[in-house]
Amino acid sequence: MPMTYAGMCAGLLAASTLFLPGICFAANDRIPDSVTIWSAETPRTGIPPCDALIAAGLADRLLLATEAGYEARISTYWSVSARLRPWCLVQPRDTTEVSKTLTTLLEAGSGAGDWHIAVCGGGHNHWAGTNNIANGVTIDLVYLNQTSYDPETNLASVGPGDHWKDVYAKLLKSNVTVTGGRDGGVGVGGFLLGGGNSYYTGRMGFGADSVRNYEVVLADGSVLDANKETNPDLFKALKGGSSNFGIVTRFDLEALPAKDLYTGIHMMTKDNSDAVVSAVVDFTNHDQSLADDALVVVYTHNTALGDDILIAASRINTQGNSNTTSFAKINQIPAISSTMTHRSMADLALNSQTPAGSRSVWFTLTFKNEEAILKKAVEAHQDFVDAMKVAVGADQFTTQMVFQPLPAYFAAIGTENGGNVLGLDGEKENAILWLGLVTINTEAQEAVARARMASASAQIADYAISVDGNVNWRYLNYADPSQDPIKTYGSANVDFIREVAAKYDPEGKFQTRIPGGFKISRVG
Repeated sequence: MPMTYAGMCAGLLAASTLFLPGICFAANDRIPDSVTIWSAETPRTGIPPCDALIAAGLADRLLLATEAGYEARISTYWSVSARLRPWCLVQPRDTTEVSKTLTTLLEAGSGAGDWHIAVCGGGHNHWAGTNNIANGVTIDLVYLNQTSYDPETNLASVGPGDHWKDVYAKLLKSNVTVTGGRDGGVGVGGFLLGGGNSYYTGRMGFGADSVRNYEVVLADGSVLDANKETNPDLFKALKGGSSNFGIVTRFDLEALPAKDLYTGIHMMTKDNSDAVVSAVVDFTNHDQSLADDALVVVYTHNTALGDDILIAASRINTQGNSNTTSFAKINQIPAISSTMTHRSMADLALNSQTPAGSRSVWFTLTFKNEEAILKKAVEAHQDFVDAMKVAVGADQFTTQMVFQPLPAYFAAIGTENGGNVLGLDGEKENAILWLGLVTINTEAQEAVARARMASASAQIADYAISVDGNVNWRYLNYADPSQDPIKTYGSANVDFIREVAAKYDPEGKFQTRIPGGFKISRVG
């Protein structure tokens, strides 16, 4: 039955706004007499899970598809491929509300099986279905974007809905930083739960290796901490185990001094490719005494930069050392342009954001640090670009083929910090982390790009296998949904993740009702 305005207010918590679908009044505004306020028991949308959230007192946390804010929020997803349209978005403001949201949705869908739940942190994942959903409700953690620093513990507490450019800027005020993403637009949650490769990996390990505590909401709504002393099995499993256990609402990260980086880009033509490959292999073979140096080499097709493939080498010394010798070999290669300067991680991340608004396809591989395999990858990228020019047109796509050094000692740092589930600790040889990335404009082009990038990836992998150079590890944050990265963590880690998931989510809600991302239940 309809309630009066006064009657409804008596049953609501104080808030700055009162929510009605399509209408929003300030708390001290007079609501016209002609407006009917419905009781919590009365469905307001006709959509059961959205109505359940309203009945639970979360009406002012909802965005319905009829509201202007809904489209604005969907448009913030980095990849158009991920811009699905859930029945509603719910945006909790704190851990308590995350718990209430999760349990409300799971109870609303008990036994139904005809709709599901997604969880979105920063919204930077590249493929459809991992952090958004069309047939269901998305829990949007955009307001869990807190970042603080405690000098007593040297811990930075970071929310899953923040982006690294903002995290770095906030922490810079305390003259500290953390091992986070290099692209400032990348979100915190997905990056850390997938391992997280950063400029500081050589010194600090993967981003997950710097986490000292996770605050986690489980499927039953309980909230717990996971660290070395408390729930240590969950603590380890979250370091690379992705979204199989619960919703992380806070990451406590070990901080380090925010020294200015010494960094710049060396831009070259593809005629220098053999020399670039040689320089990458040489850099990757450096010993751990040069762990403060990082190198990322990108081959790119982008008609905005020119008609032919260009090569960009990003060189970074995280201690600001302008006298490092690590980059000597690549610096000797003739360049179209070359810059080096001192700048903060906050500034670098802010100005290192891959543009949003395109569809995208990513595939990843890992192989031994051998010139012949890198050259095969260069060849496969060229073949891919040539084929795409014919299929969709040169100006309809861009590519990034990325070589990132993966020395064997990276894994040892993780072991020293309590271990993770990534599975790299068994690799004793230096390797290269490879990424093949293409952006396109239409759904039809995406289908073409995925098929051709899958073929290019297979071509490289087959060659690596043929020369005993394959490393059977796939970096989860770069993987295509077909690549099953958790399987490559090794049987012991797969079994461990499965056991931990069953312990903390015994009904398997994060496998069946929250199906997005790479799930342990789907590991082949």
